[in-house]
Amino acid sequence: MEPLKLTAVVLRAVDYGESDRVITLLSRERGKVSAFARGARASRRRFGGALEPFTLVAAEARSRAGSDLLSLESVAVGRGFGGIRGDLARIACAGYAAELARELVRDQQPHEELFDLLVAYLAALDGAPAIPAALRAFELGALRIAGLMPRLDGCARCGEPLEPAGPSRFDPAHGGALCRSCGAAASPGAPTLAPETVRLLLRLQGGGLGAAIEPVAPAVGREARVALSAFVEHHLGRRLAARRFLDEVGPMLGE
Repeated sequence: MEPLKLTAVVLRAVDYGESDRVITLLSRERGKVSAFARGARASRRRFGGALEPFTLVAAEARSRAGSDLLSLESVAVGRGFGGIRGDLARIACAGYAAELARELVRDQQPHEELFDLLVAYLAALDGAPAIPAALRAFELGALRIAGLMPRLDGCARCGEPLEPAGPSRFDPAHGGALCRSCGAAASPGAPTLAPETVRLLLRLQGGGLGAAIEPVAPAVGREARVALSAFVEHHLGRRLAARRFLDEVGPMLGE
């Protein structure tokens, strides 16, 4: 059987036994896959540094009888994104993006758009310091691809327009922002968004990473972070480990 040829980003590497590793990849061809890298820790000749998280690789793998894990035959670095690795804030953002991508999709379901979005975000981090707005744009893009885009252009509960000059409740349980009338039905603890924050999220929702270069007021950025964090946690049912680390380095991002 011919090996599978994959272009992929390494999402996670977990040590297994004394010398092996289990690698989770987001591939353009097969979506999220896990692969067994025999001897990956015992010898650097076979895989070198290609199995480090958020590395873009060209890999060859084979199916394993009776196992969902592929067998990783060879890996070559396509792009190492070295600019990320010397900066704690960039590492935190890249780690969060990789974990979010991993958790939003099921195994063996191709998501070329998510793969391209993750590569584009890693390239942006590789070339410039991390900025919160770009991470919000990645979150929104990843949620849209997964079919979980929050409603921001009208009330998520009744469809009526939002109050243009007043605050709106943002309720993940209802799917997004709520108008003034529906705000009373918001879940306990649902955050409140200023009109400026709704406009920011709409701009990032429509423009993606390219819309993240405009300056953002710190208060608006914080509201956007809290809202999307709550939305992600609601749909995943838990707080990502990388999110906790990201919160710790928040001051480095100006948050």
